[in-house]
Amino acid sequence: MSRANNTPLLLGAGAIGLLVLAAASSPSGRRTAKQLEERVESFITDWIPTLLRKTSEHEGQFWSVQRNLDGNGVSYGILQWTQKSGSLGGLLRAMAAADPVAFARFFGTSWSKLLDVTGRASLEAVDGVVLWADPWATRFAAAGRWPAFQQVQARVAAESEYMAGAVEIARMLGISTERAMVLYYNRTVHQGASGALGPARRLVAWYAEDPRRRPAAPLDVVAQYAWTCAAKFRRTSAPERRNYNADGNIWWSPVTSEWSQLGVGAFRSRRVAVSGVWHAVTGPPAKPWSLYDLITKRSSDILTDPTLRDAPVALPGSLAA
Repeated sequence: MSRANNTPLLLGAGAIGLLVLAAASSPSGRRTAKQLEERVESFITDWIPTLLRKTSEHEGQFWSVQRNLDGNGVSYGILQWTQKSGSLGGLLRAMAAADPVAFARFFGTSWSKLLDVTGRASLEAVDGVVLWADPWATRFAAAGRWPAFQQVQARVAAESEYMAGAVEIARMLGISTERAMVLYYNRTVHQGASGALGPARRLVAWYAEDPRRRPAAPLDVVAQYAWTCAAKFRRTSAPERRNYNADGNIWWSPVTSEWSQLGVGAFRSRRVAVSGVWHAVTGPPAKPWSLYDLITKRSSDILTDPTLRDAPVALPGSLAA
């Protein structure tokens, strides 16, 4: 059994309240407050800390700062909340609300300007300096070491659209093991909730066309989902346009090797030579990375992680069942 013994208190009153409300809405109202509390505490300590810890291993620590490597401005914290998407602004507002004195101490007299700029998902400078340069980058890193702000990061991560997306994927595929939830959440964080839900819908529709397509082993279904997520970033013919997206921060590039496909049962990826294959890549133009390779390798690591459990876990909506 995997436990995040070294993880600080990961979920605050907001997350607990959300789960208790979900349980209280059940027709079964006979449970006492103490029984509900015990179930919630069990749910929290059971798998969500593991999920957040496993995700942060790929994304970053509480104090991690990425300096506009992919055109998104500052990327920050355990989920690498980004300035351009607006998610960083939401996180900073929650941090300021949780400990306004510490927020002003870490971010200085222009803390309100910082909230304004990030709240508008803008990449503009504050006090004449972009947020991915010092002193701002150093301030972000220092704030990430403050325990109260670490709790905020964990609470926001647990109550986020990413978690809601992961839960929805679990319900669509009918598989909610600890391992599966880590993989779903990894995909919603990396591809966005809507971007990760699309492959699940396509897979469910494909199964519906012919039920024999669905593997008998639950882990094989999860592997197929992971492969479906990666497949959209790979093609075997030259693209009509170099840009993958309108922003131009993701583009197609020919590759000569890649991590092998996550076929059913083949969870351990390996590097193989290829020809005539194109991947969607991002990052610094001089040294970009493949999104296909990133998804395949991360998914392989999760599918073969010996510390993750393959028994079903309670989802927020099923806590009251």
